[in-house]
Amino acid sequence: MAGFQKFAPISEADAIVEGTISSITVTRGDLLEIVAGATTWTACTSSSNHFTTKAIALEDKTSSDTLVRLLLVDTVNLYVAESANNSSANHNGDLMVLTDTNTVNNTGTNSTSVAAVVQQIVPIGSASDKKILVRFCGLQVVDPDAT
Repeated sequence: MAGFQKFAPISEADAIVEGTISSITVTRGDLLEIVAGATTWTACTSSSNHFTTKAIALEDKTSSDTLVRLLLVDTVNLYVAESANNSSANHNGDLMVLTDTNTVNNTGTNSTSVAAVVQQIVPIGSASDKKILVRFCGLQVVDPDAT
């Protein structure tokens, strides 16, 4: 499966919600976000910030669908992410931005921007598998730099 998934099996303790979407196609494993004050979930992009509420799509949906089952992510659990480049232990600890709704941009440089959504813990599998174990950053809903 491409995209994001929880590292440990999903359990009763996980927050699974039904989120409202509008005119977007969703693939299982896509990372979605809901910005403070918004009424619908949108696909995460390279411009997504660490402080928005995020969730992993648990099912495929078409642009005509209005609801999707989501697994809310947190800063405690570990998640498997697809990476844009070959995975490397040299990136462990790096904060990373997203490339798109289902991929982390692991450039080998620690990102200090508000778009740093995840921190790499370790690579998974061979380098060419392009999978990494990550922890999400922030998620406190409010922009920490807002005045």
